Amino acid sequence: MAAEPEVLADEHPLMRQGMGRLRGRVAVITGANSGIGRATVDEVIAREGGQAVFTKIDVTKQEDCDRLLTSALEAFGDLDILYNNAGAGIRKKLHEHTDDEWNFVLNTNLNAMFRGARAVLPHFIKKGSGNIVTTASTFGLLASAEYPGYCATKAAIVNLTREMALDYGPLGIRVNCVCPGAIETPRFRGFPPKPTLSGITEEQRKTMGSSNKALLRMGRPEEIAYGVLFLVSDEASFVTGHALVIDGGQTIDA
Repeated sequence: MAAEPEVLADEHPLMRQGMGRLRGRVAVITGANSGIGRATVDEVIAREGGQAVFTKIDVTKQEDCDRLLTSALEAFGDLDILYNNAGAGIRKKLHEHTDDEWNFVLNTNLNAMFRGARAVLPHFIKKGSGNIVTTASTFGLLASAEYPGYCATKAAIVNLTREMALDYGPLGIRVNCVCPGAIETPRFRGFPPKPTLSGITEEQRKTMGSSNKALLRMGRPEEIAYGVLFLVSDEASFVTGHALVIDGGQTIDA
């Protein structure tokens, strides 16, 4: 889906060069059409002289996740990194969820991590190296009212990250996740995303930003992208099984 040029120019103004940290690496990123996923791909690729291929998939279907690996191998001849970023949530109490709603959140968040990892792990095992990062949430570490499926799946992602790190670390594969706080993504600004300064009201921005208790502002997608960049780079070569909290102080007190 195309966006207006001014939206593209405004979307990730904080991105800077990645200093060649991933030069020569091939990564698959799900949920990369907007927000955190797009920030992880967008300007870094353009400014580092890289290339990208878009593949439309449904992360809840194993055959589509398998196709990500096939697309990467056909286009670039290898795969080094999987970033499981696609996610969803529904705001209502648990007893109000239908089976379809509950399964939608479970499939989009937790099962998509399972299916994506299952697709790429045989390739990573064969080559003796690989890197998996998944977007969890601060709501995987603490709870948010009327968000049962989201909180449950994000908490599961955090602990599955630790378990997979134990299983696959001896095979040269690192597994980590990021836990963003309140981030100003297109979910708050509409889609296609409106320019940052006009997308949400100042009252909304203040309310969301106040949950990030130390910095008292919403985060930007670029600030999560740089956390992911660190985890998949050689600079984090001794980091695995870690949930990297990027939350402006949301979780530092009770």
